[in-house]
Amino acid sequence: MFKEYPYTYRAYGLSIASQIPVTGFEPAPVDNPDVVIRIGEVPENLAKVINETRFYQSNAEEFLLKTTKVGNLYISNGDQIVVQTGVNPSDSNLSAYIVGMAFGAIMHQRRLLPLHASTVVYHDKCLVFAGRSGAGKTTIAAALLAAGASLLADDVSVVDFTHETPAIRPAFPTLKIWADSLQHMGIETKGLIPVQNEEQKYYLPVENFNNRFTAIHQVFILHPQNQAAIEIKPLTGVDKFQALKKYTYLFRGIPHTGLEQNHFVLVNQLAQQVPVHLLI
Repeated sequence: MFKEYPYTYRAYGLSIASQIPVTGFEPAPVDNPDVVIRIGEVPENLAKVINETRFYQSNAEEFLLKTTKVGNLYISNGDQIVVQTGVNPSDSNLSAYIVGMAFGAIMHQRRLLPLHASTVVYHDKCLVFAGRSGAGKTTIAAALLAAGASLLADDVSVVDFTHETPAIRPAFPTLKIWADSLQHMGIETKGLIPVQNEEQKYYLPVENFNNRFTAIHQVFILHPQNQAAIEIKPLTGVDKFQALKKYTYLFRGIPHTGLEQNHFVLVNQLAQQVPVHLLI
């Protein structure tokens, strides 16, 4: 099998065997892969479409991602990603979709909870920073790493409920960070791999990576405002639940499926067990 799948990785607590090199993932030996990534033909459309946008179709067990340049990706049963390459299938371009939306879909299909968040361990506290794209999740993580923190996950933080308290699964030792943030921190982009050819965003390897499932101490919802002062407001009740729901990664792919009911249970469990604050 491994002649056909020469690239093996460990990410999100899963063993991965791939026919495609995945930029950012941590190489690791694999005996029995939890997830397989292969090159092949994918369906033009899903036989059963429950949720649909311009870019994807989904149901409870399948997710079809369509891109004009990189190609199409078919994700199914929480254990398979099939890539049909397009006109610009560079490794870094493919990797951006694999480590992002494809593994977001994998996590939902495996009945886990992926948050649109970056997570670090700082002074023995597991801090989760959730927010929309561009809110500053990765930049805050990078700043804390420079101050001595260790990285658990960037952009997609997967919550695990198999321990006594909700924990973050270790992702991989790489940040996907904008050039202006790197410049602000005095880090050169020379030699870094771009996330996608047309973007000023780069893969930044991280030496201080935490490879253990780590219980969450605090979730911060990032809310950028044009003001000098920083405010921290606790969220409770429905507001707390809605914030966690809003910043679930790829949430639009799960309504009206069994995944939505599972998501409700997990978000409710997280809201009951972990403090959540709005960080303005």
